[in-house]
Amino acid sequence: MNQINVNSSLFKTIGFMDYDNVFYNELGNNDFFQKTIDKETLKFLENSYHSEYAKIMFSNDNSGVKIFSKKLDYKISITKRGNNVLVKSIEVFFFNNTFENTKTAIYAISYEPVTNSLEEISNISNDLKNHDCEILFESKTMLLEYFISENLFFGKKPSIGNSSLEQYAGSRFKNYLVVDFENENFDRDHLLYELGTSSKIGTISENTIEAPSSSYINKVLENKISCFNNYECLTLLNSFTVVGTKNYDINHVHTHSTWNDIYFSIYIFNLYVKCSLQILLNDFTSDAMSKRREFQEFYNKYYFKKISYNFLPNEIFKRISDSLEIEEDLEFIQNRLETLATQVNEKQQKQQEFLLFCISVIALLETPLHIEGIREIIGIENLSIYNSLVYPILILTLAITFIFKFRKK
Repeated sequence: MNQINVNSSLFKTIGFMDYDNVFYNELGNNDFFQKTIDKETLKFLENSYHSEYAKIMFSNDNSGVKIFSKKLDYKISITKRGNNVLVKSIEVFFFNNTFENTKTAIYAISYEPVTNSLEEISNISNDLKNHDCEILFESKTMLLEYFISENLFFGKKPSIGNSSLEQYAGSRFKNYLVVDFENENFDRDHLLYELGTSSKIGTISENTIEAPSSSYINKVLENKISCFNNYECLTLLNSFTVVGTKNYDINHVHTHSTWNDIYFSIYIFNLYVKCSLQILLNDFTSDAMSKRREFQEFYNKYYFKKISYNFLPNEIFKRISDSLEIEEDLEFIQNRLETLATQVNEKQQKQQEFLLFCISVIALLETPLHIEGIREIIGIENLSIYNSLVYPILILTLAITFIFKFRKK
């Protein structure tokens, strides 16, 4: 299998970053250009996808995601294996929301193997997913994350401190890989598993001690998308992989646009939803009421059950969402919000009860002052002396009640 030539391939790694206005404004000065959609394509997308989703991912105005792209022509070598790789382009997807304190962007780097073989694609997709992959560029050895910062982001680090987003992103990129063959003479399920999990090609068939068990393979392949005979997809927590025959051609405008732009945007959208939920969960207790309002606005804008009038985009969308466990995260946050709402209601109810108690005490303060019988019973004829005794006693009683109440809290 290792010697099988690939007809065409598409490989991207996806990273996450917090950005500020300075970084955003410097893009134009560093040869990035904002991507726009032509009218014909835009009309097709608007007729194929639900309007709310289309406004976010396929919009030329400021209401949607802004995509900046830059063509590249770099050649790097992975020192571990000596593989030569071309760095072809970078895209940055900017999600700008008024309800967020931080601004999140997702960037995707497109690579192209110099040798278009299955083994080569497997090796580079396995190595280039690591931030600390050691590469050789212009006769200098450096880590991949440094190369990206210095040469792709004009010296800007694609992360800001120890943020919640950086904690979610970790030390690895997400992989997006489409591989197409002229003919297939291999087990497609095995190849999907091996590429999707970054396992060595042939791991399953060799059946060594490091090979996965049949039950685990079947469990991983539960996330497979199989709608047509000529290709299948496997969506996992850290990768999206497509293996097929005559499904993708980099030189064919339609198939390239479908997998490079339209279906890729579905993956980007779900990754953004996932990272946003993880950020909310990470520091939820720091300001629970503020996070509650943020989550509600986020949910109303970004939560969809379906995104298209056609079955295939919906199937891809749902399977990606399932593999990222987005529904589980949403359910967990909603349960925490319900618990928070119950706590807030209980606290407000106790505060109201205490306030009513105080009002009642204050209302009773003047009652003995105007009852002549009480003054006569205790033998105080002088009204001013009577008031000067009763007032301090009542105020002291009220003060002791307040102190006891707050100490109890």
